[in-house]
Amino acid sequence: MKTLPYISILTPTYNSEKMLQSFLETIRKQLYPKNKIEILILDGGSTDNTLSIAKKYNVKIHYNAKRLAEPAITLGMSVASGDLMIVLAVDNFLYDNKSLQKIAEVFEDKNIYAAFPKHESKNSDTIYTKYINTFTDPYNHFVYGYAANARTFHRVYDTLEHNNLYDIYDYGSHDVRPMMALAQGFTVRKGFKRKKSDAMDDIRPILDLLDQKKKIAYVHSVPLYHHTIHSLDHFIRKQRWATRNAIENQKYGIVLRANQLSEGQKLRIKLWPFYALTLLAPIIVSLWGLVKDKQTIWLMHPVLCFLSAYASVIEIVIYNTTSKAIVSRQK
Repeated sequence: MKTLPYISILTPTYNSEKMLQSFLETIRKQLYPKNKIEILILDGGSTDNTLSIAKKYNVKIHYNAKRLAEPAITLGMSVASGDLMIVLAVDNFLYDNKSLQKIAEVFEDKNIYAAFPKHESKNSDTIYTKYINTFTDPYNHFVYGYAANARTFHRVYDTLEHNNLYDIYDYGSHDVRPMMALAQGFTVRKGFKRKKSDAMDDIRPILDLLDQKKKIAYVHSVPLYHHTIHSLDHFIRKQRWATRNAIENQKYGIVLRANQLSEGQKLRIKLWPFYALTLLAPIIVSLWGLVKDKQTIWLMHPVLCFLSAYASVIEIVIYNTTSKAIVSRQK
């Protein structure tokens, strides 16, 4: 009888009462043995009912003095006991109750060091969430193209292995590096440690694994429902927040990864404002995508490109008039 790996689930929280109970219920409903699951709530000092909700479940609570999600993940990895560590933001839901079983099965291959699931949306999700789960946000989609979402990695990278559980790609087969983040269900083996220089970015640690030639599986059989954007206002706030980080040259986000972008991507960054605000180019691209992919969500591409660029312009104007008006990414 094979021994199942002990799994640590790392979840940063901060005033997360709206989603936490539903999130924890999806973990409770997993068919994986409960004595093989450890849930670590890494809380940044919540002032709502987050902790009282968490205490109703069999979780371990650790205080994240730095509040932000990235330090929380580092903290979680330092105290996790699992053979496997899964990073799950509180807006990530594993509705398939066999998800943990499938993830554990992937790691039966001792050569696989890490894995990540397929992003999905429910019918009840906002159009903004559906777009991001399909493509990612408009800016990154423009910069990364089909390398921005695992759904389309097969169009960019050579497939090394395919089965009914997962795919393995050769990420060195194209000059554009993939966009994968720790926060949305990324799973690594025990012993993984991120560099201090990557402490505030959730993509660079994965790029480091690729540099080390680690084998990373795309687990297309495990759907992860990322309920990310709640409203138009929330979408605008996130775009403004990302713009503020770029303006201030913060040590996370695409600014930190600039030296790992291809020359074509660097050119696209410069072209982004002209592409997004003129509308004509996004309309042409969306119609081409609609024909090629047969996905009606492409029709939102011009609208969200314009809104994203508009939000960036607003933030730039605000920044240049008063540095005190700091936007929050929360709703």
